[in-house]
Amino acid sequence: MTETALDTLHAALAASSYEHRALTVVHRWYTAYETANPNLDHQGELVTDDFTMHRPPEGGQPDVKGRQAYLDGLATLYPGQSNAHHLRSMVIEHTGPDTAQGTVTHGFETVGPSMNGAALLRYDLQLLQHPAEHLPRISTLAEQILSYQDRQLTDALTENRVLAFVHYWLSLLEQPTGNAEALRELLHPELDMTLSDGRVLHTPDQVADWYAQAGELVDLSTHHLINPVITPGEDGDHRITVDFAWEGITRTGQPMTACTRHDWTLADTGERYLRLKRFHVTALEPFTPVTAEEALAHHNAAR
Repeated sequence: MTETALDTLHAALAASSYEHRALTVVHRWYTAYETANPNLDHQGELVTDDFTMHRPPEGGQPDVKGRQAYLDGLATLYPGQSNAHHLRSMVIEHTGPDTAQGTVTHGFETVGPSMNGAALLRYDLQLLQHPAEHLPRISTLAEQILSYQDRQLTDALTENRVLAFVHYWLSLLEQPTGNAEALRELLHPELDMTLSDGRVLHTPDQVADWYAQAGELVDLSTHHLINPVITPGEDGDHRITVDFAWEGITRTGQPMTACTRHDWTLADTGERYLRLKRFHVTALEPFTPVTAEEALAHHNAAR
């Protein structure tokens, strides 16, 4: 059967949505190495029981096999070090219905009693998606040192915490299930959420109703981050301003495009994710019915 433009669009949106889930895992992974006392339960959620880590030989650390062995090592790894990870690129290739492989590059900086330095690193990941879970898990991670670099440490914990929230939030919106329980974990008690139509939401139940309404209209969508600016707050309230280029397919099969501008405040309460405290969205380009070919062009231009 000949693939139509709508089929191609659907596959592209599904792949982009999966990238948000994978990016959530990557940014959460980084934060465990950027905090003095990482939550091992939260980090353990990111890997499979038979997780294997292959370390670069020049690093002097042995490979790790097994989830518990990895977590035991993380608990005692390089005490007193300050680390930062700055994502440079990620490429995902699906290898089966529930598996994918990814290549991630990032700048890494470290300062402390064990070592000082900076490098460009590469991770080769094998990802496994359990049908009952939203996020994929890492089954294998192979680390390579691509080059050593002369850079000072630039703190990245807030950036990675914020981006983990953003990608997770988007992943929940892009394939709405009708069950808003996962969203409730992300909402602050002092929520002030202003939608593009002027409505203001303050309670989890109001957000759940909004989420259900979105799910009745949209079957699949994706968001592309454009020029995100993250401003850390000394009081734990961090701000991100970002534009989203958006493509979607309605429940009736109609392709759509839009562009929105967002201004969010996210509170760090020390939990798995930040919590959304303030949300304001403005429509830059209205939600517009288009052809599948036009939606694909919009998607490719935003990537």
